[in-house]
Amino acid sequence: MSTSITEQSEWARVSKELEAENLKLASYDSTLLDLLGNVIGKRLLDYGCGPGVLASALQRGGADIRAYDISEEMRKLCGNKIGHERVYANVDAIPKESFEGVICNLVLCIVNEEEVRRISCNIKDVLQQEGRAYIGFCNPLIFNVPESRLDLRDKSEHSYEQNHLYWKTKKEGGYRIVEEHRPIKWYEQVFTENGLVVLNKHFTSEYELKGRKIQDFIIFELGKK
Repeated sequence: MSTSITEQSEWARVSKELEAENLKLASYDSTLLDLLGNVIGKRLLDYGCGPGVLASALQRGGADIRAYDISEEMRKLCGNKIGHERVYANVDAIPKESFEGVICNLVLCIVNEEEVRRISCNIKDVLQQEGRAYIGFCNPLIFNVPESRLDLRDKSEHSYEQNHLYWKTKKEGGYRIVEEHRPIKWYEQVFTENGLVVLNKHFTSEYELKGRKIQDFIIFELGKK
């Protein structure tokens, strides 16, 4: 029986699967790294770092990387890669207005609405005035696409405009997760309400599968008001 993830605190159960997601790496991670460009010497924070796959890639690229995750197990796994002294034990330990760049990857689509607001505010608080935040997650526009290269989605009975939950199965790893669907405009409003400015919206590369054109992820590029 496949593992099912329904709560934010349960992701450590699939940490090994997360580290082995090569298709996601080729799609999301490569797009984000291109957006970040030359990171040598840049002070960056990975907010919601998971097992530290992206944080370690950025460190290898020369970034002065720091990381945070709500899960103690994920913090340990990330610390094993980038150094435990670079991983914050709690949100309050992250210094304010300290980072040139903050990344938050595939987090907002698995937390409730209040947590989306809290995370957005936290990112604004730790970002330097001229800094950039990159917040990315699964593309809401494909919530009703039954199959992509990465996922199998259960049929949703809701419209795109409605905030709702739905199940999907990750092809890499075989585990099931509950995803929070919200339209893009909802996220834009939340970011604005919490002191961030949407500078651009980036999508991962388009491909075609079973007659549908698909872009798996969206990445918001944000600044501070």
